Amino acid sequence: MSEVEDGKPLSQVVRAAKSLGYTEPDPRDDLGGMDVARKALILARILGRRINMDSIQIESLYPKEMGPDVMTDDDFLSCGLLLLDKDIQERVEKAASNGNVLRYVCVIEGPRCEVGIQELPKNSALGRLRGSDNVLEVYTRCYSNQPLVIQGAGAGNDTTAAGVLADIVDIQDLFP
Repeated sequence: MSEVEDGKPLSQVVRAAKSLGYTEPDPRDDLGGMDVARKALILARILGRRINMDSIQIESLYPKEMGPDVMTDDDFLSCGLLLLDKDIQERVEKAASNGNVLRYVCVIEGPRCEVGIQELPKNSALGRLRGSDNVLEVYTRCYSNQPLVIQGAGAGNDTTAAGVLADIVDIQDLFP
């Protein structure tokens, strides 16, 4: 979203991210919210929430008419994405007119788990987010006014490989 704020069309940003290995093999997993929803489900369960994927409210950035069962990956990348540019740019401009930015976020609060675009203050941790970094804001009793913020690389081959390796090490501990 930060690149779209800088004036680039969403279609161009997604194609560039795909070429760098930052998206899922089918970028609709990212644009449809499924990648974020999977991470949200994991975090929610770690927090003790008894939810499943159907419990998560997900905002997709593309309509069902552009889904994988209707449109091939190639058609989506070459034609479908272009149809999303105008709407996303209008949303970015509306947020900017309010002094805000758009970010695709997950909110886990009580029993609620939502994934989608939110308009946020530019100077917030999520609002300052650039490129492919991820940010996690943790609000607790001790961090109620100013959240604990964890930020780091959120995409790319090295990041993914490190995550998989960490998971393998964790699994190894389960089987002595």
